[in-house]
Formats: sequence, structure tokens, C-alpha cells
Amino acid sequence: MSTPPSTEKEKALAEHIEDSGSIEKPDHTNGGIDLHVLAEAAAEEKNLTVAQALWKYRAACGYAFFLSLGACMSGFDSSISSGVIAIPSFRNDMGSLIGGQQVVSAAWQSGWSGAARIGQLSGGLSAGSIADKIGRKGTVLIGAIISIGSIFIQFFLKPQQPVQLLFGRTINAWSMGLFGAMASNYAAEVSPTALRGITTGGVNFWVVLGQFLATVVVYAQGQRTDSFAYRVPYAIQWIFPVILALGLFFIPESPWYLVRKGKHDKALRSLEQVLRGSGADPKLHLRQIQETIELEAQHKEEGRWIDLFKGTNRRRTFIASMVFVCQEMAGVQFVLGYSTYFFELAGFATANAFKLGIGTLALAMVGNFIGLATIEHLGRRTLFFWGMIACTVDCLLLGICSVVPGQGALWGQAAFTMIYMLAYQSGIGPVGYCVYAEISSAQLRSKTIAWGVMVNQVFAGVVQVINPYLINPNEANLEGKVGWIFGGIGVFGTIYTWFFIPETKGRTVDEIDELFERRISARDFGKAKIGEDRTVHIDEKAV
Repeated sequence: MSTPPSTEKEKALAEHIEDSGSIEKPDHTNGGIDLHVLAEAAAEEKNLTVAQALWKYRAACGYAFFLSLGACMSGFDSSISSGVIAIPSFRNDMGSLIGGQQVVSAAWQSGWSGAARIGQLSGGLSAGSIADKIGRKGTVLIGAIISIGSIFIQFFLKPQQPVQLLFGRTINAWSMGLFGAMASNYAAEVSPTALRGITTGGVNFWVVLGQFLATVVVYAQGQRTDSFAYRVPYAIQWIFPVILALGLFFIPESPWYLVRKGKHDKALRSLEQVLRGSGADPKLHLRQIQETIELEAQHKEEGRWIDLFKGTNRRRTFIASMVFVCQEMAGVQFVLGYSTYFFELAGFATANAFKLGIGTLALAMVGNFIGLATIEHLGRRTLFFWGMIACTVDCLLLGICSVVPGQGALWGQAAFTMIYMLAYQSGIGPVGYCVYAEISSAQLRSKTIAWGVMVNQVFAGVVQVINPYLINPNEANLEGKVGWIFGGIGVFGTIYTWFFIPETKGRTVDEIDELFERRISARDFGKAKIGEDRTVHIDEKAV
């Protein structure tokens, strides 16, 4: 995206575009692709600072952040679902008397969480096909309507009816899969290059914000003795899909989707809304999208699922998947999933440990702000690589503390839990969402993101199942020693990052396409210089 043409050549180019559907090219083409359009449309925004881009493209940021409200609900839903089990009235209504106290069976707890993960997995995977057929807004609207209905099922939960809760949670989780995929997809397609890292990586912030809000709500309601102690948290979820559904009437459809559907007039109107107040030329950016899509068509991309695993797209799909696998390799489920456990080990009462858990989530939001503030300066590859190192070392230090006797070592485990949260959320947490959203081609973005959501859910689910068997006293009873396991596995994830995660900071969609087509190595992505004639050379002096 750029400002209005300021040179005679740019003015001539703008005047050449007589209508939004025009795809006629000047003579300076390469296989039918107008290379000047691609170069000129990207030139101005690459010279903007992040602060300048945030102000100039404030409308685009606002639209991207609004649709990320669905990601916020996803975090809220997951935390509410696990948090209500700690509420006494919920255990009274859904549990049974065992050893003098009301207990919700482990089988049903596992069933609810497993069904929800399957629901989110299937929702995320189906989002790719749905979004390519009816658009990003239509996909979110479907998710909002279904979510509103599924919350009714949970709110009016009858005592001793675990199947009803299973049904409601699974359906709502399907909507969460749609919301998460569309938040990343939409952010990548309406954001200028200078802000793409902030808007796509910001999806992780919204998830964490939802988790934080849910934890606060559960804590506030937990003292009630009636069924509204858990019904109110379920009811609060209605806020999210209702706001999303109403807001869809005021936000534009993705211009990339509209161009691919041949709706050039609507795409131009969408760009006018996205670029409102920026002074940028919507017609020039329409041409940029048209040229990029035509360029990808020359690479014989058809947007089918099978194309994810063909040619250079295979590499791109693998990168989009592995960022989430690396997060699991670095021990995110182990450290963050058992943070309250480590606080209790350090001698904090359960109530205080729970408060510390809320504080840790607040620290996570601080970490996200750090990550988003630096992602356009340090880059994706740098943040992800050093984030992997930090999380891996933290897991090893947790493991060391677990074999050292004394209260000081227990305090050390609690401290390293909080340090891990800060390191993870300022590095591999938000960057993972950024990489998988922008690494794909424009033609396959919806399906690549959907595939990434599926891989994320599968690997997170596997680790969640394994962890209790490693940590619980009646199983392997390794406790904090599990840090040694994830610290060791994290080393391999760090090595993978060095060799395979490319730097995409400051790259337009067509430039990323070009580098993959040229099979530039991940370590050379940041050094590659692309000329206006699409020649590529590696600047060995570049950092």
C-alpha cells in the first residue's frame, strides 16, 4: 500500500487505470505481469516507520483488530471451560461424592477437553474451504450464529447432564476454530507490509487477553454458591459473537478474496474503506493485488488443498505447521499449563497460587506488547530463534531446580515459570501466528492457515494427554523434572528454527512468492535483494 502517486511515472500509471476492473498492462511487463505496479505499490510503505504506518493505516489496523475479537473469545472459551471445574457449585451439579467431597470424574474432564479440541480442529480446518467460497465476513458470521446457539446449550446446562455440556462445548469450539483462522487470515490481507507483523502477531495477544478475562471472571464468580457461579461465565461469552455479528455490517470484505472472485468493483470499494484517511491510492493497490494473483497463476497455483503439498508450497506449508510444533517442543503446555502447580509447590496457598496465575497472565500480556513492539524491528526469524533459546533454557533450569533440595529451589521453579511466560509471549507466541499467516501464497492463504490451526490443535492435544502421565504423583511423578525432557526436545526445535524459519519482515506478498520460487534458503531470506525486474541477489553484508 502506498501514498498517492508523486512522480510523473506514477501519475501516468494511475491515469492509465480507467476503471477498477481494468487489467490492461503497460509495455514494461514480464510474462504479462506489470512489475512497475508491484514495485511502486510497495515502495512508500517500506519507508514508513511503524509509528507512521500505525497512524497512516489506522483504519486497516482497526478492522484487523476488530476481527481479532474472535480470537479473544477463543482464549476466553478455553479458560472458562477448564476454570469452571474449580467452582464448587459446578462440581456439586456435575460431579459425584467421592471420599466425602464432590469430584468431577477425570473421564468427563478429558472427554470435554478432547471434544472441544476436536471441534476447534475441525472448525479451523473447514475455515479454509468456507472462506474461499463465501468470504471472510461470511465465515465469521456463520461462526457467530453457531456460537450464540451453542452458548445457550451451556448456559441452560442441567445438573448431571455431562453429555449436554459435551455437545455445547464441541459446537462452540467449532466456531472458535473459524474465529481463530479468520482473525489471522483477515489481518494478513488488509494490513500493509509495515504492520503485518503487528496485526497477525497481535492475534496471540487477543487470545491471551481472553484467557486473562476468563480467569478473572471465574475467580470473581467462584465464591457464589448457586448455579450462576458457572452460568454467568458462560453467559458472558454471548458478548463476543453478538458484537462480531453486528460489526460485520461495518467492516469491508477482504479485497484479495474479492479480486480472486472477479469482483473488482467491490474490491476497489473495499480498498477505499481499508485505506480511508491514509491518502493511499486504492486503484494502485487494486492493481497490485491483481498483478500478484496473476503472478501466482503463472506458477500454476489453483488454490486446491492438494496444492499445499506441491512444489514450493510444500515448503511453505511445512513452515506454517512447524512454528506451532516448535512451541510444543519448547514446553509451552508443560510450563504454562502447570503454573499454578509450581506456585503451590513453592508454598503458596491454593487461593494465592491462583492469584499468581492471574498475575502470570498479566505478565503474558506485557510480553506480547514487547514482542509486537519489536517484531518489525528485530524481525520474525530473530524473535522466534531467540525465543526458542530462551524457552529451552528456561525448561532446563526448571529441571535443574526440581532436583535441588530446599525451599529456594521450589521458589526457583515458580520464578522460572513467570520468566518463561514473559519469554514465550514476547517471542515464539506472537511470532508463530505471524509466520503462519504471512508465509503462504495469497491463493492458498485460507487453506494454509486452516492447516496450521489443525496442526496446532493436534500437537497441543497430544502433549496435553502425555503431560499428566509424566507429572502426576500416581504416574511417572517426574514433577518439574519434565523440564529436562522439554529442554532437550527444545534444542532440536531451536536447530530447526535456525535452518528453516525465513525472515519475511518488510516483504510484500509477491516478494515472498519470488523468494520461494527461487528456492532461497531461510538464512538468506533477510539478505536477498529483489530488483524491479525481479532479479534476486544475496547481500552477504546484510545482517
